[in-house]
Amino acid sequence: MAEEAIEFNLDFLFAEATKSLIDDSEQEVDIITFCEHQNYLDQPLHGVEKIILKIYYGLPLDSENKTLKIRSFPYDKEGKSFTEVEYARFLMEQNRTNLQDFEEVRKRIELVLVCGRRSGKTFLASIITAYEAYKLIIKSDPQKHYKLPQGEEIRIINVASTTDQALVLAKATQNRILSSAWFKPYVHSKNQSEIRLRTKHDLELFKEETRIHGKAIDAHVSLKLMALPCTARGIRGGSVIVGILDEIAHFIDNEGNRSGDQIYEALTPSVATFGLDGKILCISSPYVKGGIFYDLYLDAMGREGSEPDLNKIMFRIPTWEMNESITFEFIESEKKRNPESFDSEFGAEFLSVIAGYIKFPERIDECVVRQTESATAMGNYNHYVAVDPASNSNGYALAMVHIEQRITTKTENGRVIKEKKDHVVLDKWKTWNLKDEEFEGQPYIDEEIILDYIENLAQRFRIAKIGYDQFDSSSSVLKLRKLGLDAIKTPFSRSYNTKMYTNLRNLIYEGRLEIFQNDLGIQELKCLQERRVGKRQIIVEAPKQGEVTTDDLADVLANASIIADECESGKIRTGITGTSSRNQYDSSGNLRATSLQAYRKLKSMHKSVTNMDKAKGMGLTR
Repeated sequence: MAEEAIEFNLDFLFAEATKSLIDDSEQEVDIITFCEHQNYLDQPLHGVEKIILKIYYGLPLDSENKTLKIRSFPYDKEGKSFTEVEYARFLMEQNRTNLQDFEEVRKRIELVLVCGRRSGKTFLASIITAYEAYKLIIKSDPQKHYKLPQGEEIRIINVASTTDQALVLAKATQNRILSSAWFKPYVHSKNQSEIRLRTKHDLELFKEETRIHGKAIDAHVSLKLMALPCTARGIRGGSVIVGILDEIAHFIDNEGNRSGDQIYEALTPSVATFGLDGKILCISSPYVKGGIFYDLYLDAMGREGSEPDLNKIMFRIPTWEMNESITFEFIESEKKRNPESFDSEFGAEFLSVIAGYIKFPERIDECVVRQTESATAMGNYNHYVAVDPASNSNGYALAMVHIEQRITTKTENGRVIKEKKDHVVLDKWKTWNLKDEEFEGQPYIDEEIILDYIENLAQRFRIAKIGYDQFDSSSSVLKLRKLGLDAIKTPFSRSYNTKMYTNLRNLIYEGRLEIFQNDLGIQELKCLQERRVGKRQIIVEAPKQGEVTTDDLADVLANASIIADECESGKIRTGITGTSSRNQYDSSGNLRATSLQAYRKLKSMHKSVTNMDKAKGMGLTR
């Protein structure tokens, strides 16, 4: 009776059912066969994907059949036909691979794949992951093959810049494996971030335990495919035969630091345990000319005075070559949407750490519509002022702008369409420094002179808001607020710097900025540089060397423009008093100045009180 109970145990029945699906004499197939044959993944490959896999795994290239159609953006939409050998030679001639002999057949440990977005990086990584899992299962007892302790888990891991990104590749890999009939007997369990596989040896142990004990334990699950965020701590420990570093150029750890170096260093010793069967895949769209991904690229290509690292195979391929299903219309729209990052994100070009911010300086000249500043208000507009206070190394700067609507016309399908667009119009653009005659002999710039200038502006223009760089500006902001003007401090953080300069550049490129001739201001705009400090964050600043090393006028123009835009769109409320006859009150319930006369009266009162306080301090009054 006991034997009958064992016979009908569900674990035993499963073990018996899977026995017929397993072919112990099965021979290992190459990766191309594994991908495309219906017995395995049944997944066709694009031509360039096939070449990358063939070279990485040491398979010969086809020199007879022109199966590849290689396009060149933006000049050749149809593309030219290549054999695999011809395309490999083409990459070598363009210095986009470190392959030295396309007839050489050899395995490599590391793949450095520099390619654009939407090029199929995740798909390729999922194919390699599934194939490496297949190779381990085919070995029957991979622990014995690699002289590892029995029961030790062998891992294939993919590491990405975020958990969500890692799960994208994990899902793609699971889709490959779970859609393949070949893998069905070996799948033990899965969750969102991992899939656990049994080897043939595991299944033999499983059947033996089922036969003897009536049920099996889960100890014999030898393979784990895992998704991890980019922390070196999570990689250490365990036997990792394949490590995939997905978008390694953009790795940021939990503290905001670049962690690619630590993760790569943590991974390489474990993979080395498996000799030439170990694999490290560094797959990413490029970023700046710095960091671990660029270092690996240089190692593969050979730094100046050193030979290429031939344990690495490197390919640098733009999106339109890698993924033949991407349309030129999509690529063209992406270039129009973000021309600055296009070469990196789709063209597979590494960016300079420091580069010119305005890529088309001739657009700045097109914004110059008059020779002089505005003497008085030319209409019923709100005006917005930005002030950059003096520091030890520079002077005060001020810009004042207003927004006007312009009507433009365009023709679509024979119809004339009129559009209204907001244009930022520059009224004032001024600097003060210690070399000016009014400050001669003084160790600092007297802020009262700046405040008097703003008062003079208030006599001729309706000022809705005044933004001060928060550096050393509390005193000036407080004085202006007491006098009824809406003054604020603007935080010149990295994110605010990026935000205001992105807005300014868009105005310039779209022809919606109107400025007057100011040689220094225009030169500052043309000489601005961007310094990348994160994946999507930059600092825009003046160059350290050259004819122009200041950015004060550029800063205040950018700040005034973003303040005007956000006030006019309602993102920032204004406390404008202007010439309105309506009484307005501050947050303390005190009546604000409602006209220029009231403003000047309050200022006079403020000065009188200040003088009395000074006199009391000197003992001149009771």
